Order: sequence, then C-alpha cells, then structure tokens
Amino acid sequence: MDDNDPKPDNPLSPYYPSEVPDIPGDGRTWFAILLTLILIFGTFYWAVSIFI
Repeated sequence: MDDNDPKPDNPLSPYYPSEVPDIPGDGRTWFAILLTLILIFGTFYWAVSIFI
C-alpha cells in the first residue's frame, strides 16, 4: 500500500469484502479437485511404497 491508498475500514482485515479476489467455481468443484488430487497422490505413494 502506498500513501494514495485509502485506509481500510477494518484495520485487522487487509481486504474489504468487495476487494477479496474472486476464484471461479463453487465448493463442489474445489472439493472434487481436492479429492481427485488426494486419490492420485495416494495411489502414487502406495505404488512407490510397495517397491521400496
């Protein structure tokens, strides 16, 4: 923040609610992505641990 930026209403929060970055997708999409990554990395870890 430089000197030209207005001070936030809430000094404990770095963003106003309207300034929070918007991430596309809803909770179900992100849960499905997370679950898929867990399954992929879990399978990879399982396969590597068998051969070691």
